[in-house]
Amino acid sequence: MARCVVVLVDGLRPDAISRVHAPALRALGHDYTRALHATTVRPSVTVAALASLATGVSPATHGLVEPGLGFLGRLGTLRPFARELSKHRIPAIVVAGALAPRSRPVAWALTACAGINLLAGPTDGAPRIAGQALRHLQRMPHGFAFVYLPDCDRAGHAHGWMSAPYLQAVRDVDDAVALLHVLLPDTLLIVLSDHGGGGVMPTDHDLPHPVNDWIPLILSGAGVRRHHTITDPVSLLDVPPTVLEWLGVPVPGVYEGRVLTEAFAPSRHAAVA
Repeated sequence: MARCVVVLVDGLRPDAISRVHAPALRALGHDYTRALHATTVRPSVTVAALASLATGVSPATHGLVEPGLGFLGRLGTLRPFARELSKHRIPAIVVAGALAPRSRPVAWALTACAGINLLAGPTDGAPRIAGQALRHLQRMPHGFAFVYLPDCDRAGHAHGWMSAPYLQAVRDVDDAVALLHVLLPDTLLIVLSDHGGGGVMPTDHDLPHPVNDWIPLILSGAGVRRHHTITDPVSLLDVPPTVLEWLGVPVPGVYEGRVLTEAFAPSRHAAVA
């Protein structure tokens, strides 16, 4: 039995992961595996990225690029990630901070249609969200958990990316990730963002720009390759197939990403491949 936790840090820029502001994330990337050239989907907005993580396909395919339920008609043609897990009786949970009112219907639709067992929350503050996730994971020795931390995105929109409040949010997120890593040593922990920010407008991220599209991607835990850097291009779309392979679930042919087998240690690499 295997367990995987994906932590999505909304709005975290890779260049904010420094020794001063994010020592735990920096150490994880150095000690395990990180991708140098990871990018999100286009448009670089949270709803589109979350839908791509939930379905394994790009926004051009799933059609969800803004809040609303107009995409529901397409769900019948997609293979939601968590539904694939449920076919193999692998439990899946979501632990998230308080959602904005306009995002709640989308979150409800995605989780209900995908067969996710639990949408926990609302809870504010990255360390508290991580603590809530740990309480659920202690009762779930195998399966999948998605942890959503909104702190950086909120600070970026309110004060600007790389501002003092934004960097404080980065430190809070770093504390949360450190807590999960220390208490879940036998778990594949994947940390990424849905977008950057401040590339064109200091308090936004949706316009095309490398700073908006560039995201961190770190894999750690038992079975992950140590002191390794992936230099090839990597996409947010590579996360769903990688998690399915790790958990022993066949990857649907319609998924548009690839399995990041190079992130795994030789013994685990053979099993995943």
